[in-house]
Amino acid sequence: MLIKVTFLGTGAGTPSRDRYLPAILVEDGQRKILLDVGEGIQYRLLEIGVSPLKITHVFITHMHGDHIFGLPGLLATMAMLGREEDLVISGPHGIVNFVKSNMEIVGDPPFHVQIYEIEPSEGIKDIINEENFNLQCVLAKHTVPDCAYSLNWRTYIGRFNPERARELGVPVKYWKRLHMGEVVVLDDGRVIKPEDVVEVRSSGLVRLVYTGDTAPSDSVINIARDAQVLIHDSTFSAAEDHSMVWNQGHSRSIDAAEIARKAGVNRLILTHISNRYSDPELLAVEASEVFTNVIAARDLMSLVIFS
Repeated sequence: MLIKVTFLGTGAGTPSRDRYLPAILVEDGQRKILLDVGEGIQYRLLEIGVSPLKITHVFITHMHGDHIFGLPGLLATMAMLGREEDLVISGPHGIVNFVKSNMEIVGDPPFHVQIYEIEPSEGIKDIINEENFNLQCVLAKHTVPDCAYSLNWRTYIGRFNPERARELGVPVKYWKRLHMGEVVVLDDGRVIKPEDVVEVRSSGLVRLVYTGDTAPSDSVINIARDAQVLIHDSTFSAAEDHSMVWNQGHSRSIDAAEIARKAGVNRLILTHISNRYSDPELLAVEASEVFTNVIAARDLMSLVIFS
């Protein structure tokens, strides 16, 4: 399985020339997931060539404007373009009213919106369970309820069985995707799962954790434990007073690094970076003193996670 993560907006609070507001696109071959939907999201989708109609899920961490004000326009565009497929949205208390009030302005949309309104807690909660995919959350430490999400993919390793694929009438063009763990839909409407044509020898778990806005939190450590990627709030530099930063419900670069170290993650990505820092590399250098495998995200930066 190959998972692509593209940072559409890495800023905090207000946009700048170089940093749009928080939004991340996660693509796994079956889904196109948005993590937060900051203002300007549609421009960024245009830049990378992804249609709003292709978005399948939207996971909102919290109900602050810099994380949600791109959603009304996105929903309106989906309706204007005649979207028919269901859209899945999750978020904390308030997301249902926010989406419904905006859909009233849009009118009677031609698609259904499935909304999961979450009451996050310090214990890990299962939110969504789909084919080979699971979404969990915990309560992060912000000034309003914030859902720190863990996106989990079950992967399968095994030998592809071409004879079985031919028996099922699966065109060769789908073989690689099935071997990589994707579910495919044939032209005749049949759904073929990887286990239909792959002799499974072992399975594994790929995990990506995104905190939204948070001060250092034990609950984030718990949900991020052993994750391949942790995307963590890094609004401020290590030079800032930690009490001031934490009281605002945010983290410094070294705070994010300490969380990554304690959780035992493979890779740390810093995001939600204040406009006071023209070069985010400063934050990555600070964090690397605590956790070496760290990157400061930049708008339109992409990374790939392999199973």
